[in-house]
Amino acid sequence: MKITILGANGRTGTELVKQALAAGHSVHGIVRENNGLEENPNLTIFVGDATDPNVVTLASKGSDVIISTLGAMTNRSTVMTDSVKAVIAASVITGLKRFILMSSFAVEENRLKSGLKLVAGMMHGIISDKTNSEKLVRNSDLDWTIVYATRLTSQSKGSGLRIVSEGEKIGINNKIARADVAAWILKEAEENVHVKADVTISQ
Repeated sequence: MKITILGANGRTGTELVKQALAAGHSVHGIVRENNGLEENPNLTIFVGDATDPNVVTLASKGSDVIISTLGAMTNRSTVMTDSVKAVIAASVITGLKRFILMSSFAVEENRLKSGLKLVAGMMHGIISDKTNSEKLVRNSDLDWTIVYATRLTSQSKGSGLRIVSEGEKIGINNKIARADVAAWILKEAEENVHVKADVTISQ
């Protein structure tokens, strides 16, 4: 399988690249700067902006799936919304419809415990960007999956992974290793179990 990854040298993206290559897949990684990734004959790096439709089109030609592990760091960022626009525009040219978007539990405000709601309130710009990007995805003709990960940690793979039930509230103690998030995303890309659905995962 050929996988295009947006944010390939981010903390979750790096783990996803490593696991995808170990599983024998071919990876096209979009990065703003060519650093943080080890050379591999099955890894092709595309240096550019993941919000640029031309870059996403070039990187995703011939791919089976596009995965976004991007994350905004400031309340003024629109990187999530703009990158989804680029993915949708690229899909018109390439015909590639499968898209997996890593988002954040903070978007699901009605599922947050009171302490996390206060934290989410301070991230209003970031959450707004993620929410807008998800609306675009849901209204598109992409075969999408949205993954809500709880608080991300640097624990090793195998630290614990489960799908959170719909009625369960999410609190500050909910966490998950980036390596386990990457493992879940890779499995979903391989098996396509949750197409046109959103899934919350935690330890």
